[in-house]
Amino acid sequence: MQQETFPVELAELAAALQINSEIFNANREALALRKEVESAARIFIFDHETQAETFTRAYGIKNALKCCLALLSANIDPAKYENVRDLGCGSGVFGLTFAFLAANPMLRLTFVDQSPLHLNIAQTVMADSGCAGSFSFLNQTLPPDLPSSSDLDLISYWFCENGHVASDANLIDRLIGREAIIVDYEKVISGIVDHIPKYLIVKDRWSVESDVPLHMRDIVGDESVRSYGIHIVRA
Repeated sequence: MQQETFPVELAELAAALQINSEIFNANREALALRKEVESAARIFIFDHETQAETFTRAYGIKNALKCCLALLSANIDPAKYENVRDLGCGSGVFGLTFAFLAANPMLRLTFVDQSPLHLNIAQTVMADSGCAGSFSFLNQTLPPDLPSSSDLDLISYWFCENGHVASDANLIDRLIGREAIIVDYEKVISGIVDHIPKYLIVKDRWSVESDVPLHMRDIVGDESVRSYGIHIVRA
């Protein structure tokens, strides 16, 4: 297990979002959802039509920190990518994290999700972020063919709810553009690696953990976060 440290700037951004954006404030329903998830001895599948906002309040910032660990572990330069997609974006925190680290006014970042509720949340999150770049939001069911390819795809905790894609090399191929960074549960990552087509190469794989800054632990609901993921490139 590799240990990483968060950039101070990202911790400050996450704290600022929690203060300035009502959507990240954990209310009673969000705390109850955390308790339910922690007591479930399985991968928890959320009802995104009814729990989109509650999920974001409970896990939005925590998942942003996990995605930050993934981007650090992938050893990429976010600023070099201009056409990026956040696939199955949910509340958009993976794209948010990428845009913050990239600080690239030329960035074109597309958030894709089948839920209009999630896309509305992602729009709010990005409007509050102040991040550089242009952002678009696409209501699209995955993995059918997307309108365009990308330089990089960001995918977090989507495969765990779409296991049939993780075990289908053809669907993985249709989903991913030139490169992808995938964050998910460890067993899900292993399943993707086992079924990945030969013309997609796992450039890097990681399991990293980091302490959550003291002033954010109540917000995140944990003392540390752990990120499992892979960086895939097309041969």
